[in-house]
Amino acid sequence: MERAHLSTALGKERPQLTAARERMGLSLQQVARHVGVTKTTVYRWEKEGVIPQPEHLIKLRQLFGMSAAALGFPETVVEAVATDGFQYESLTIYRAEDAALRIQKIVWDWSRSDARYHILQTAIILELEDNSMEDLTRRSVIRHLALVPIDMLKLSTACAVFTFPIEIILAHCAAGIVACWHLRKGKELVRADDIVAHYIPTLEEIVKTAPAEVQRKAAADLLAQCFLLRAVLTWGISTAYDAIGYAQEAKNYSATAEKRALEIVALRVKAAAHWYAHQYKQALQAALQAKYLLDERDKHDRQKTVSSRSAEEPIPLLVYSYVYAGLATYQARDKVEKGNALLSLKKAHETFFARPPDEVVPLWVDHSIGNLLLNDGSTHALLGKHKAAVDSLSQITTKRPLDATIPFSCRIEAMIDQVTAEANRTDQLRDKTGCITLWTSAIEGAIALHSEKNFNMAIQAYAAMCAAWPTEQDVIDLREHIVHW
Repeated sequence: MERAHLSTALGKERPQLTAARERMGLSLQQVARHVGVTKTTVYRWEKEGVIPQPEHLIKLRQLFGMSAAALGFPETVVEAVATDGFQYESLTIYRAEDAALRIQKIVWDWSRSDARYHILQTAIILELEDNSMEDLTRRSVIRHLALVPIDMLKLSTACAVFTFPIEIILAHCAAGIVACWHLRKGKELVRADDIVAHYIPTLEEIVKTAPAEVQRKAAADLLAQCFLLRAVLTWGISTAYDAIGYAQEAKNYSATAEKRALEIVALRVKAAAHWYAHQYKQALQAALQAKYLLDERDKHDRQKTVSSRSAEEPIPLLVYSYVYAGLATYQARDKVEKGNALLSLKKAHETFFARPPDEVVPLWVDHSIGNLLLNDGSTHALLGKHKAAVDSLSQITTKRPLDATIPFSCRIEAMIDQVTAEANRTDQLRDKTGCITLWTSAIEGAIALHSEKNFNMAIQAYAAMCAAWPTEQDVIDLREHIVHW
């Protein structure tokens, strides 16, 4: 087989391999451990059509007790790999030692005819989650991915730029968006917002003028992700009112891209933006609209056959948990919906812990155990159950100090909410010392992030402390920490 023919076998999903793994109840990680590769590699064999090295294919055949053809690997392709040396050369191991090059090669090698950029993004996410990668290296790789569309493709905030073909721009923007979400998880909120703003004008022009519909939809998908990220970043570093507008843009573009899960998440983020802007009725309405779309999707799925449903992208259970967790908080503050708050919270917990271990979730589903506990604490506090609120929030602030899935900004908000709940509880003597420690850390974190939202929340929490301990000098002295940057 000639190399040109071999390349046509790549870039296609391999459902036979996925089905074999699922029949045996194995996770990506378990297969990877048996074969001697990373779970990213197994994912790429399944979703991108990448061809394994011969020794890995032998181990796959032994593991599943199936032929290469039954697993979706044509024997002719396997022979070509072994004889031609394509994807099986002595430099492979050498390249694999350079994490930045390895991940960047995934992006540059992405097939121009493959518009499934969500699969590219998942492959990058799995690479970045590789525990063998040192933190310093990971940060370097993330910054590199984020800056390539600006430094190499010359994307600008001023206008659309097309120095490279549309397919290359889309692939690198997809990778850059993943990197910017990772920047957001740390303390680089302002930098992430500035970087992703450079992608938007060019993506907008692709949506308007690209010759192929698949390109226009792909660009709309990435634009929705950009605006979703800007919404999440904006309510932290500037005003929630701007975040509302960005979330609405995300909803509009996700509808254009026909991405139902993304549209639902955009509504959920819009609800949160309204909440932080103290527009509580609008927050509840947006959250109920997100729930309505989930219900409609469930109804639609029940009415369709299994075969016709399989062509649609499934909505991860994490999205359900995210929607119900926020809805519970917004219901708890509403006189009419208050009675439904704990039911929604129960659904949020059930769907979160019912997720299969290998559920593939896009990075823009910004929901973790930290966010679930944060909403749990907020819901109980709004219902006047301050002890339960403190119990939930303390799992973030004190019991999970090393949990990397909980963003730094989420920890700050949990500290502030815990101080407020503790200051308002009446079931036992309030913990003043604990509140002072938590509040001091929270205000310092808010200042470090330049987060207007958390800074203002910290001031409100301080007011609650002053009400609880009006004459205590150590509480009064905390005023010196309230210094805006």
